[in-house]
Amino acid sequence: MARVLVVMMPAEGHINPTLGIIKELIENGDEVVYCCTEKYRTKIEALGAQFKAYSFNEATLLNNPDMKPFEIKHPYQFLYMVLKKIIQRFIPDVLNLIENETYDYLVFDSLIGWGGQILGEKLGIPAVCSTTTFVFVEPLGLGNQLKDDDEEVKELYNGIMEMSKQLASQFNVAVPSLAELSGHPGQLKIVYTSRYFQPMGDKLDDSFVFTGPSITPRKDAPSFANESLHAVYKQAVYISMGTILNKDLDFYKLCFTAFRDLPVQFILSSGKDTDLEPIADLIPDNFIIRPYLPQLEVLQGVDAFLTHAGMNSTSEALYYNVPLVLLPLTSDQPRVAGRVQELGAGVIVDKNNLTPDVLRNAVLEVLGNASYKEHAEVIGKTLRDAGGYKQAAMAIKNFMGKQSLSATPISSFE
Repeated sequence: MARVLVVMMPAEGHINPTLGIIKELIENGDEVVYCCTEKYRTKIEALGAQFKAYSFNEATLLNNPDMKPFEIKHPYQFLYMVLKKIIQRFIPDVLNLIENETYDYLVFDSLIGWGGQILGEKLGIPAVCSTTTFVFVEPLGLGNQLKDDDEEVKELYNGIMEMSKQLASQFNVAVPSLAELSGHPGQLKIVYTSRYFQPMGDKLDDSFVFTGPSITPRKDAPSFANESLHAVYKQAVYISMGTILNKDLDFYKLCFTAFRDLPVQFILSSGKDTDLEPIADLIPDNFIIRPYLPQLEVLQGVDAFLTHAGMNSTSEALYYNVPLVLLPLTSDQPRVAGRVQELGAGVIVDKNNLTPDVLRNAVLEVLGNASYKEHAEVIGKTLRDAGGYKQAAMAIKNFMGKQSLSATPISSFE
């Protein structure tokens, strides 16, 4: 039996893909200690894992403007964000939580970046990276607006170099090179997509294991009768902007204007903390609105999905062969949306040119052209065939078996 430390970022899109793996590891006899914010304690402990909470609370994290998603215009912006806003804040907390404890291996969130390597080195254990978005074969932000000779970029570079030296000294580890900071930490990388869907997937070596989405039942999700989706109209469209970017009432009003006259059932997940009262009188008759929905179940009953192009939501839709209308807003979402459109499974609408006509035409295009559904089915098959959380757990088990063999003295085989 192995003792496993899991360190994850506090967001549904990072937590949910790990749940099936954690359950599988525990059922196989491993002891799992899971570090995250207090909000996720109940969900994690229900799996049988031990839970350790960061020292700061969830409200402090989510209300901090430094932690909000932003558009990355140069790779250095992403590296600086990881160093200053994640590693500098998270790693000391985690090390304090696990002081004087021992573990056999580590599973860490890819967003922690070099911080995962620090934890593995300090604990003296192998590290497995949980990658909830596409692998960045090319750095995030490459080719965007900022150039290397811009003053802002030079300042970022100097800040990265200085901060990495400070952190290396603080944690008593070697100063990383820029290549190490921008590379893919972890001896094994679990990636929750298929090699087919991953851009330039053929350029990645066997340390990247593509397992597809980690689809597991979500016990905290409310029930919903899918038959209501087709009670009045032949077609149904699901609308959700994720769990972080779902409070834009102007966007919801735009949807009401765009879709109120269409003979289509729309179902909108508005967010648990979103107050719709100011626009309640504008809700059309062809809309069903709930603060929170069982997304996996709903996706199995709709004909299209209007989404912010978050990796989890996009993958779950494609897993169930649902074509997409993609409204990427920030972070890696433009890249995810671009890949879907490139493979023919959806269309992108520009957040900077969003009108009722643009939105309505995009939805009608996806609903009316069977090729989007056909291409979604192609991607969906590769995601299902990848094996999911069971394959991920097996990959970790095989990896740890090889680690044990390589650490065994030759004399033990005599």
